[in-house]
Amino acid sequence: MEYIEFFKQLFVLAFGVFIALVLAFYIIWPKIEGHFLKMGNINQNKELLKDRLQLRFAAYERLLLFVHRVSPEQLMLRHHGAGVTLHQFKQAILTDIESEFQHNFTQQLYVSDVAWAIVKGLKDNTLELMRNANKGMGGEGTVDSYIEVVLKHMKTLDVNPYEAAQVLLKKELAA
Repeated sequence: MEYIEFFKQLFVLAFGVFIALVLAFYIIWPKIEGHFLKMGNINQNKELLKDRLQLRFAAYERLLLFVHRVSPEQLMLRHHGAGVTLHQFKQAILTDIESEFQHNFTQQLYVSDVAWAIVKGLKDNTLELMRNANKGMGGEGTVDSYIEVVLKHMKTLDVNPYEAAQVLLKKELAA
């Protein structure tokens, strides 16, 4: 009979411990689950931040390349060729500037408003320079005389706006 009493008490004790564990689980589980969710959100936020930083870096990289590619020296070097008329030369340069700008238009989402304003202003000023460079040349100018006028104008500037834009973009990226 003692064995039956012993097993009854053991069963009651085990059942009590089981009930206590179940209650503890229901009380503690929401906190544990909340902790796991919080950790998951932190990891997800880290991934989003990493992706955002990569997009930002790529945008500044693209705009640095844009500034380099629309500098008058680079434009004229790319489009200079034998047998090209001044009108064809100018048109190719103007089209190239607009095309480069359109290709990089969405980068404004990832850079500061100041950086984008400088890049946009640089594009506008380059277009204006290229459109107006031959106005002082008189009649029929040649491609070489046009290039000379543009390069002379660039030498008269106290600060090269293309280099200044590159410096600004690099500083912003480092900040």
